[in-house]
Amino acid sequence: MSDDKRIKKYFENMPYGDDAKSSEIHGKANQRVINDFISNLVKQYDALFAIGDKKGSSEIDSLIKSIARQLDNLKAIKEEFAIAYGGGVGGKNLFSNYTDLNWDRVFFGEHGRIAFGPDFKIICIVTDPNGNDIIKNIEDITQNWVIKGTEEADYMKYQQDLVKQGQTAAKHPDFDIDWAVDNLLVNNDAWKVFVSDKIGGVYFLQEYLKGNEQAMVAGQIPDDMLHPDSFNPEIDDRLHKHYTTRLKTAFDPNYNTIKDGNTSNSTVASRTTMSEEEKAEADDLMSNVAKS
Repeated sequence: MSDDKRIKKYFENMPYGDDAKSSEIHGKANQRVINDFISNLVKQYDALFAIGDKKGSSEIDSLIKSIARQLDNLKAIKEEFAIAYGGGVGGKNLFSNYTDLNWDRVFFGEHGRIAFGPDFKIICIVTDPNGNDIIKNIEDITQNWVIKGTEEADYMKYQQDLVKQGQTAAKHPDFDIDWAVDNLLVNNDAWKVFVSDKIGGVYFLQEYLKGNEQAMVAGQIPDDMLHPDSFNPEIDDRLHKHYTTRLKTAFDPNYNTIKDGNTSNSTVASRTTMSEEEKAEADDLMSNVAKS
């Protein structure tokens, strides 16, 4: 069973309710570790309190409360992960393909370990297939999560609007396409979704590889230029070009021809239509080519 199916099945059958304790939702083994640790602290508190050490007992009390808050935070993160991953029957995974969830699937599926590090901070541990421990503090778990929002819907609205506008006699779109795409890409780092996920049924990376097949075979595109981070719009314009071209073509189906050097019939910036005479000449040219 794949990790994806395993974690979905886990969330569909998870035996914990909303009233479950923060210490019990990460599996029996982790619950024992947490309970043993807290029990030892409680014993220390009782011993210090019994001898009248108010300062020492107060410090232990604060420590126990701190651990409880950490566990509550970790529980909230697990709940957030379950919702975003499509927890429950028929749920939709909202995580972008950009996000590496290998660690998260293991840990939140009760196959990770909880321990206590320096300053009694909870640390979360997953052992990778090579036997190496990958350790995360609670506050580090979500830092690389990318959850899909309205990016695709916003982009497709632009595209639909431009198709409608293109069917009119308008020479210009009623908004700046380059500006619109720039905003879409940088808003909440949405470029990570645009580079990794389907937008309008199309994967950017598949289209990019298809369009640059010869350059790849010739070794002109090194591997580091195919890593998703290499398309960050702060350092690269390939995403911008791809998505603006799609929109400009939605407005003017001739845009790709023009972009490639044939400016005889139209441009998105100032679209003109071929005259009947020009069309006739073009038809004659195509006819002659066909006969030759």
